[in-house]
Amino acid sequence: MAGINITSVNRQVKDISQEIYAAKLQRDEMQTKSVNKDESSGLQNAVADKLSDKSNINTAFSDTAATLSISALGAEELEKVRDSWNNHPVSALYEKDIPVSKNAEGVYKIGGASFNDEELSAARDLITGVGSQLKNGYLSYRDYAKMEVAHKVVDKCATEGFNEAQAKAISWAMKDYNHNLIRTQERMLANKKTKTNDDPESGKYFGIEVHVPNEVRKSTNEYASTDIATNNDLINKLRDSIKSLDINDKDSVYKYKAQYEEIMRPVYTTQYPLQRNSDIDDIISKDVNEILKLSSRL
Repeated sequence: MAGINITSVNRQVKDISQEIYAAKLQRDEMQTKSVNKDESSGLQNAVADKLSDKSNINTAFSDTAATLSISALGAEELEKVRDSWNNHPVSALYEKDIPVSKNAEGVYKIGGASFNDEELSAARDLITGVGSQLKNGYLSYRDYAKMEVAHKVVDKCATEGFNEAQAKAISWAMKDYNHNLIRTQERMLANKKTKTNDDPESGKYFGIEVHVPNEVRKSTNEYASTDIATNNDLINKLRDSIKSLDINDKDSVYKYKAQYEEIMRPVYTTQYPLQRNSDIDDIISKDVNEILKLSSRL
């Protein structure tokens, strides 16, 4: 049916289920009490058992909702609505503490894709394995580059090892994982005393200085410059440079090393103005090695 708003219909069908649930449950419970549990009443007992589970209204009333809406929606549209009811967010692919249940078909529905036990385990291992190599804390420019590499690695491995719908959900989950790292940093900064770095040079790359507690302070400075990346244009530039990187091609790797050095040398020069060029060379070399090591699975 052209032009139908599935999200709106989904909400309407759920509302109908909620309204009739109490009345229907009460009726069936009364009927169950008056029926002997013999073979002739087996079907009604099964229905009553399903309806008596108050923990999942959507599952208990999926058939009722289908009956109410099939003539209005059509089979294809209804299937989209019903699919959404048993669909877990993509965070279930990397947050193993989140309870994940199978749907009526005996599979896990996550991010619109179906996974069996083996596939779910493999997807989680892929994301958490790559994600464990990323920093969870204050994010530097190197960390943002590594996050982009991690997404590229997961996207490629998912495309090669899973079906199209699963690969899309896995790629989306890795992107969500990276966004969570950024949100973690935001929460950390919200709980810390900070101020703007007003230095004309370093301030354009490192716009935040964090308060240093007395017990760890080595000087009279209450706030210290950090390696927290704050220049969004530079962050985007680093991420874009990863997109053209082919780890299996020596020329591509060489070009990327030169590109990273060109981007980051002025940044590190402002952060460490008293350091020798050789020291900054070592910092850049360490960055590139970490980034390429992460991308070794490509």
